[in-house]
Amino acid sequence: MSTHPVHISYKHIRRFPILPTPNDDATLRIVKHSYPTLLVDSLILLFSIILLLVITSASLGGGGGYVNVESPEGSYRFSLATDREVVVHGPLGETHIAIEHGEARITDSPCPTKTCIQQGPISTSSGWIACLPNQILLTIVSASEKDMEVDDVAN
Repeated sequence: MSTHPVHISYKHIRRFPILPTPNDDATLRIVKHSYPTLLVDSLILLFSIILLLVITSASLGGGGGYVNVESPEGSYRFSLATDREVVVHGPLGETHIAIEHGEARITDSPCPTKTCIQQGPISTSSGWIACLPNQILLTIVSASEKDMEVDDVAN
């Protein structure tokens, strides 16, 4: 394979001067009127971002609502607004749950691996903590869902 430099000749390309055309005035008018459109587009984008932030903060809002604790003994619901220590009984023994500053966490459990303690606190409706060996599940129910009841079909 040969690696000779390639020579390109540009003699066949004609260079034409750019001359004004009759449509240049119309183009300039369109460009001049694009500023209000840009302003409206920017306002729509800003409004969309604000709306997205409001919806996200409402659905993931921490500190409000309840912690739902499910165990073999039953389901319990405690307010996140009140600091307290809760003891729930499972097949292996007592699981200690701390509710402080709008967050819930498992502080002690008789399970062998203690991964439920290492999960850390939860405060949003997307968070959960499970102690599988002791069959304890903590979930957050947001303040807007506090009056909702679960029927037999939804379970």
